[in-house]
Amino acid sequence: MEILAELDGATIIRATREHIPTIERLLADDPTSPQHVATTTLISDEVLGPTPGDSDLEAAFERIDSDPNQSLLVILDDSDRIIGTLQLSFVTTMARGGGIRAFCSGARIRAGADSIAIGKEVFAWMVGYAKSRGARVLMVTTDKDRAHIHGFFTTMGFRATHDALTLPLCPSK
Repeated sequence: MEILAELDGATIIRATREHIPTIERLLADDPTSPQHVATTTLISDEVLGPTPGDSDLEAAFERIDSDPNQSLLVILDDSDRIIGTLQLSFVTTMARGGGIRAFCSGARIRAGADSIAIGKEVFAWMVGYAKSRGARVLMVTTDKDRAHIHGFFTTMGFRATHDALTLPLCPSK
């Protein structure tokens, strides 16, 4: 287990293959997910049920894990239970003088009394981590339908400075 940070309420580690089913369930526990399970409590794997049989997360994990510019992370609580996940991608761009941009996507923290506090700790750590990797900017991608999360990001200092447009290139699963 590669520990990246030990925070007051959580530990951040690099994800392993064994974490894939829990990461998938965390991502499904969101109103924008087609597999959404509405809840305001901690989600157990039993509640979320089996993973879809047609997902190709093993191959995706291999691509992410083998790329030094990708970090798939999980957040553990004090009992070493996975309570969150996020993916950081580092991209060197020609824009802004060839700077590195860090992109955070798929950030989820399971609902609970301390989820906002833990989320703030994780994002504060992420800012420092992105700086240590040479990033000039940290961008968070989130679905526009996740309005409940946008307020959280603005309290962390993020501003809506860019608009992104998407074009689906394959049918949704």
